[in-house]
Amino acid sequence: MFCTKCGYNAGTAKFCPKCGNPLNPQPVEETPVQSEPVTESVQSAPQQEAQPQFGAVPPVNGDVPRYQEAAPMQPQPKKKKKKWPIVVAIVAVIAAAAAVLGFVVLPKIISPDKHAIAAIKKLGTGLEDTVSSTFDNMSLTSVSDKNEITGTLKIDTATIDGEKYSDYIKADTVTYDIQMDTSTEKMAGEIKLQNGSATALTLTFYSDGNNMYFKVPELFSESFVISMAQLEDEIDSGYYYGSLSDFSKYFSAIDTSNIGLYREPVNAAVKCVVKGINTFAEECEYKKGEKLTYNSDNGDIKVSEYSITITKDAVIKACETVIDELYASKDLSSYMTILSMAGVSQSTIKSSIESSLSDMQPVTISMYINKDDEIVRLAIDAADYNTSEKGFVAISFLGNDNPFEYIVIEADIDDMNMKYTVKTQDDKAALALEMTQNKEYIKAGAELSTSGTTVKIDNLYVNSNIDDSNIDMKLSGESTQKEFSKLKYSASDYSGAYNLANLTETQSTTLALELMKNSKALANVFSDQLYKQLFNGMSTSGNARLGF
Repeated sequence: MFCTKCGYNAGTAKFCPKCGNPLNPQPVEETPVQSEPVTESVQSAPQQEAQPQFGAVPPVNGDVPRYQEAAPMQPQPKKKKKKWPIVVAIVAVIAAAAAVLGFVVLPKIISPDKHAIAAIKKLGTGLEDTVSSTFDNMSLTSVSDKNEITGTLKIDTATIDGEKYSDYIKADTVTYDIQMDTSTEKMAGEIKLQNGSATALTLTFYSDGNNMYFKVPELFSESFVISMAQLEDEIDSGYYYGSLSDFSKYFSAIDTSNIGLYREPVNAAVKCVVKGINTFAEECEYKKGEKLTYNSDNGDIKVSEYSITITKDAVIKACETVIDELYASKDLSSYMTILSMAGVSQSTIKSSIESSLSDMQPVTISMYINKDDEIVRLAIDAADYNTSEKGFVAISFLGNDNPFEYIVIEADIDDMNMKYTVKTQDDKAALALEMTQNKEYIKAGAELSTSGTTVKIDNLYVNSNIDDSNIDMKLSGESTQKEFSKLKYSASDYSGAYNLANLTETQSTTLALELMKNSKALANVFSDQLYKQLFNGMSTSGNARLGF
């Protein structure tokens, strides 16, 4: 075989004896390249067949020795221990500390949403606590489907258009004893009109749910009856909604003697609503404003102002959360099954809500929050929900220990101004309403206190000037609730009752004669001057017609 480099006849040698060029080289198995550089030294070698050492570079220049052996492998320097496990550990510790700091502190510094959301969610917590305490109070009260309410209501002062009530009416006190059996829809009782401690008139009554029977014994020996439907027709429909029998049915639907049985389902329903409130809080949009001092009816309060945008999606998601929770609750499954059987399904309710809110536009609310993440005030610009209106609507929670103990609701829209205040503390409560529109106004309220099942009315007042008519009235009294075992009256106590809707001429004459005969009983009701004007002339003309 001739060398391909120098042409020398090398025979069967693997390397050219003249130049060392490899002849028909065999493939060499590759080995990984060492990461550290290797120092090579060139040494002379006898011209003989030999394999190059690992790492040697075959010479390509004939002027250099045919073989170059690599220098012995130098001792490798000891590798430095990597620092990444320590770095990762430090980063992990920092991240954990940041998470704790972020949860406790940062929401109040860099995330206004968290601060505002927490305040709204506290409303839900307050609702749960209120419902729970209500059941606790009811369990301490003797509540039954047979309730008897007794009490008095005294007119302390009353002036209408400058005319004093006392100039016309002597009777200034009403006492009542009313029994209601919600399980049978029956009721009975007495209402008395008194002049001081003297009884002027007494009304006794009984109702079986269909008819009302009554007597006024001081004026008539006869009894009277009127159907509940007729009685309801006599009541001005502009001020009365629903029927008396309907109200009775609503009461009878709840077994108040076992009020504790309703605690769990009601609490479960409230929890569902609270979850809806939480969803609402998460879905609203927030923007933090300034720190302010709110000059409230209960003193100055340091607050942070937030602007909340309520979107249609936020309201829908909140409502859907409530619906989903109601249908998923084990404590409410029987109630929701009844709704489903009636054709009111989970999906139909959601569809109805979405349809009703289809035209809703975003609404912006101003919210003030105190240092304890409690809502102090919510206010909305009237123009945000009705562009033709000007003013605001607001609600404030001002209680010191419990924000719900002092609530103020206000509205100032165009020429109408309204303010409603509710204060509760320990066993006392005060309610006040003020409304003004142009020169007309009404102021009404009550100051109440409770002791067991007795509610004392310290002051119940109305002062108004509407349609050029001025009223100034103050009343006081008390009311007590207890359980009874038997109704005082029944239908048999009113046998032969005259039907007021179908009086005969004879019955009308009989009643007129009795009224004149017993008119002296009204002397304790009306003032002397008014009594003379009403009855003296009537008695004279009546006696003349009867031949007396």
